[in-house]
Amino acid sequence: MVIKKSTILILDDDTSIRTVLSQAFTRLDYNVMATTKVELGLDWVKKNKVDLVITDIMMPDINGFDVIDRIKSFNIDIPIIAISALSTLSTALEVERKNIFEYFPKPFDLNKLIATVRKALKSLKVNFYNFDGIIHEENLPLIGQSTAMQELYRMIARLIRSDLTVLITGESGTGKDLVAKVLHNYGNGKNNLFITINLAILQDDDIENELLKYTPFIHENKKEINNLEKNYKGTLFLDEISELSLSAQFHLLKFLEKNFCFSTNNSNTKNYRIIATSKNNLFELVKTGHFREDLFYCLNIAPIYLPPLRERTEDIPLLIQHFLKNDQNIINFSNETMDYFLTYSWPGNIRELKNIITRLLILYPYETIEVDFVKKILNDSSMIDKSFKLDSLKPLSKLIEGHLNRYFIENKGQPISNLHEKIIMEVERPLIEMALVEAEGNQIKTASMLGINRNTLRKKMKMFNLLELSKKHKGSTCLEKSISRK
Repeated sequence: MVIKKSTILILDDDTSIRTVLSQAFTRLDYNVMATTKVELGLDWVKKNKVDLVITDIMMPDINGFDVIDRIKSFNIDIPIIAISALSTLSTALEVERKNIFEYFPKPFDLNKLIATVRKALKSLKVNFYNFDGIIHEENLPLIGQSTAMQELYRMIARLIRSDLTVLITGESGTGKDLVAKVLHNYGNGKNNLFITINLAILQDDDIENELLKYTPFIHENKKEINNLEKNYKGTLFLDEISELSLSAQFHLLKFLEKNFCFSTNNSNTKNYRIIATSKNNLFELVKTGHFREDLFYCLNIAPIYLPPLRERTEDIPLLIQHFLKNDQNIINFSNETMDYFLTYSWPGNIRELKNIITRLLILYPYETIEVDFVKKILNDSSMIDKSFKLDSLKPLSKLIEGHLNRYFIENKGQPISNLHEKIIMEVERPLIEMALVEAEGNQIKTASMLGINRNTLRKKMKMFNLLELSKKHKGSTCLEKSISRK
């Protein structure tokens, strides 16, 4: 009996890609049809001459996703493998929406592509979840085209098709909450609630009471249960679970075991999705006895790891461009500054980078940013971080207490005077400066944020030599308006 060879159509305007793929699949005894002419390729599909399509998304004169739609109109079950140099979250989500078998960003691993083709041809009919809505790149919060981010995009695109419990791990500032919101906004519960429980700020005694708010089974009235079913659909976001004590972990485990779904008809229909985050390695905490093993396996159904910024430095220029996109101030970076950005370790990750760019915009509008400007800001931040870590926010009173203890030890036996005024000024100056930065130099917003009147704010700004912050912002805004009028 003669076994019919599978036929692969390759649609790509890149001659080298067509040549490499044609030679590879011909050697593997496939029939190969390769072309850069979209209409010719579509005609082959229409005449049922093709078993699988490999197509570039970035085709000249035509949107590759439109080509995919036309292919599907001729044969809805044909496996399509998309390849593209455009590697963004938007692309990955659109790939899922179009029911594409697999997506490979360029450059791709040929062996992985071959393995995927074999898998696709063995199972020519695959059911995919299809979400509605048009995807706009500007609405997506995740930025980057590094290999690590491409893998993340593909993982997210797969997970939006299900309601699996997701555990997102990564250092502080890597964007764990952003990933959670993307999973919600493009998933099954996108039209329902996104409920955040920040476990890091709750005391042990409050954990159980907080969880009970989302436990409908404690109510005996069936009508009330049904109302809760209606109201509590969507996503339950458990932020920073590694901060929980063992006692609180027990309460969380019981909550998850008893109330994993809100259904009252025993159908086990899950009405909300659990997404949890941790800045610490939970597996290591399990090994040291600081995290319950049963809770870990309950949450670690679909793990997502977010790499630190230092492991994807090629994304830094894209991130900076994104942070500057909606700002009125125009700044440039010297080559030395960009080199420094790429070699700096970024312990605060994307959050730290965004903070630095924001401060540079306020302090040096319409200037070329030299590396010394950046080092000064980073040095100021590191001085604060020595006693005030982003990863473990302590009450301000405890930080001041520690500062005073060191002060008294260092000045033991020496006369001390005006201590109250010194401490107040040490606290007040960075408070006002950071509030001004947060308000982008706007004095009215800053005064409102601090709860003081504008005259008081101006007196303190003058006392601390901070008037320049507001002047630079105001001046750059006026200049921008003047330019736009011309």
